[in-house]
Amino acid sequence: MNINTSLITSQSVLLQTTDVLNKETLQPNNNVPQSIQKTLDELFPEQEYQQKQLKKAKEILGSLTDKLTDIQLQGAITEIQYLAENWLDCFEREIFDGLTLKELLHEKGGA
Repeated sequence: MNINTSLITSQSVLLQTTDVLNKETLQPNNNVPQSIQKTLDELFPEQEYQQKQLKKAKEILGSLTDKLTDIQLQGAITEIQYLAENWLDCFEREIFDGLTLKELLHEKGGA
């Protein structure tokens, strides 16, 4: 029986895989069609919100943000929001007999 088979080696598979990965992943593809980008924004609106937060923080803080990455700035924004909300809740609890304004309004039948 004369069967002509080619021998597949791990080396040949690795070389082909490396070539494909290099072509597809190392070259940035910023040409995302607008319809796909719009769909992604609709599916994940929090990404757009975070980008707006970063942009606003950069406008307010100016050159202070030059030394921070977007991830560091987003972390700072999150921490500041958390602290501000907790301080406000504590202040409201002191004024409104242990309730926050939201709790007080909800108790009274508000929103």
